Amino acid sequence: RRKAKELTASQEVKDRIFKEIGRFKITSTNAAESSILRGYIETLLSLPWDKCSEDSEDLKAAWKILEEGHYGLKDVKERIMEFLSVRKLTHKGKSPILCLVGPPGTGKTSIAKSVAEATGKRYVRICLGGVKDEAEIRGHRKTYVGAMPGRITVALQQAKVANPLMLLDEIDKTSSDYKGDTASALLEVLDSEQNSKFADHYVDLPLDLSEVLFIATANDPQSIPRPLMDRMEVIEISSYTENEKEHIAREHLIPKQIKANGLKENQLVIGDDVLKDIIEGYTKEAGVRNLERKFGEICRKSARK
Repeated sequence: RRKAKELTASQEVKDRIFKEIGRFKITSTNAAESSILRGYIETLLSLPWDKCSEDSEDLKAAWKILEEGHYGLKDVKERIMEFLSVRKLTHKGKSPILCLVGPPGTGKTSIAKSVAEATGKRYVRICLGGVKDEAEIRGHRKTYVGAMPGRITVALQQAKVANPLMLLDEIDKTSSDYKGDTASALLEVLDSEQNSKFADHYVDLPLDLSEVLFIATANDPQSIPRPLMDRMEVIEISSYTENEKEHIAREHLIPKQIKANGLKENQLVIGDDVLKDIIEGYTKEAGVRNLERKFGEICRKSARK
C-alpha cells in the first residue's frame, strides 16, 4: 500500500492497484491464486506509469555525439536533430517511429545507442528475430499458469521510465504460426495514434507508449508486411563507399581492434596503401564487419610477434 501511494501514476491505475491489494489481503496464502495476485501487483508497481526522464536539449552536444560515433549516415542524424529541435520548441511532440533499412554491418544497431546518448534517453533493446508468438508482444492473459507480460512491457520495466529509446532489432525476421501473427501485434505498438493506450493482456490497463522513441532495424524491407511499413518512417542506409570505409577504419575500427588485442598504438601502424589494398582486395561487402575481422586478424598476428 505504501508503494502504491508513492507511485507516480493516474488515479485509475492507483484505484486498480488498491483494489487488487484488497483482494490479495483476503486471499488465503495457501491458495494458488495468492501468488498469481502478488506477482500481478508487483508487476503493476514496477511499471513507470507517468515517470519520465529529462531529455537532453543541448543540440550542439547531441550533434557532436552523433558525428563522433558514426561517419556518414546523414539522413538518420538529420532526422534525429529535427526531432530534438521540435521537442525543444514545443516541449512535447510525438516521438518518430524510425525504421533503418540496410545491409548487415552498416551500423544500424550501433547508431541507436548513439541516438540514446545524444537525446539523453534510457536505451532498451528488443530482438525480434525468430519471435513467432503474439503473446511475446502483447503478454498472456492472467488466467493462464505462468502468465507473463509482453516484451514491450518488460522493456518498460527495465527502462524504469516511460520515455526510453526502444530498439526493435530485426523487425523483418518475425514470423507467424498458429499462435498468432507477431507483425500484426506490433501494429498497435507502432501506431502513434493508438499507442497511447496500448493494451497488454497481462497488465490489463492501458499503457502509454506515445513518449517512447522507437527505432526499428531491418535488412530486407520486402519481408515487412505493408501495414507495418506504413506506420514507420523508413530511412535507407546504403552500403559504404571505399572512401567512407577508409574513414571508418581509421577513426573507429583500427583503434578498437588494437585496444581489443592488447597492443599499444605505436606497436602497429597500418599505412594508407595497405588500408586501400585490404578494402579493395579482401572485403567486397556493403558493411564493415568483414573489414573489422581482417584488422582483428592483423592485430592477432602482431600480438603473437
